[in-house]
Amino acid sequence: MRKTKGGVAYEERGSGFPFVALHGYTLDRRMSLGAFEPLFDAEGRAALPPSAGAGRPEGGRSSRSYRRIYLDLPCMGESADLEEASSDAMLAATLDAIGELTGGGDFLLAGQSYGGYLARGAARALGPRVAGLFLLCPAIVIRRALRDLPPPAVLRDEEGWAAGAAEEEIEGFKECSVARTRYTFERTRAEILSGIGVARMGLLERIISEGFAFSFDRPAAYPEGAFDARFERPACFVLGRQDSTVGWKDALALAGRYPRASFHVLDAAGHNLQLEQAGLFASAFGAWIGACEAWA
Repeated sequence: MRKTKGGVAYEERGSGFPFVALHGYTLDRRMSLGAFEPLFDAEGRAALPPSAGAGRPEGGRSSRSYRRIYLDLPCMGESADLEEASSDAMLAATLDAIGELTGGGDFLLAGQSYGGYLARGAARALGPRVAGLFLLCPAIVIRRALRDLPPPAVLRDEEGWAAGAAEEEIEGFKECSVARTRYTFERTRAEILSGIGVARMGLLERIISEGFAFSFDRPAAYPEGAFDARFERPACFVLGRQDSTVGWKDALALAGRYPRASFHVLDAAGHNLQLEQAGLFASAFGAWIGACEAWA
């Protein structure tokens, strides 16, 4: 059920330790719900792979239940629009909503693409309140012209995947798909294209042109100018080797600022990695949850 905090719409599932998810640019919470919600069982526990390092050599389920909070970012989904066209304003509204929803306590934070950019900003602002950070195909260098990007690639093209689809859906899917199958297309239509269809593109284009980088970001000086504070808690970067939207190499330059981070670079995966490599994505997420619980 949709709820709002300070104009930010959200949907929550379950109870327990807060887990907050931020979607990418022009999308909505359906992206986050589709990616993360299947990774929790009916009791709000996540599957953990075997890990002696996390104190769970047998694997199993997480030791605590999670209250999953899926936000619609401002100007997207069912959230209100921003008065100021900037990522600073986007971050401020997101931080306000998170503060109210978590009661000022600790929480886990996940972000995809532009949501990963916001999550990095939130970790910088909130420090140890962010008990763990999961970044799915995150935007590292915000200005596209400065990103280290691989060329677009299609590694699988299943016959008949577009049967019965509208032309605009087909073109939207082709923009970022590496594995073109009926499965990835149906999920893209339900979780990605659905959000794009309701985004206020005029406002979002203004943000890109007027204030896409945080005021404290210096993308021209990356990586030396990266704004990330040293993050001592468990983090996880899951990156697509064929992601021609944000790339994967730029993220590796941040390793020194995230001493407890795992970096997963997955082959046959583009910007919608969670669809194209769903199993490896789920395993990386479970390992991160286990690391966060061991840290706690």
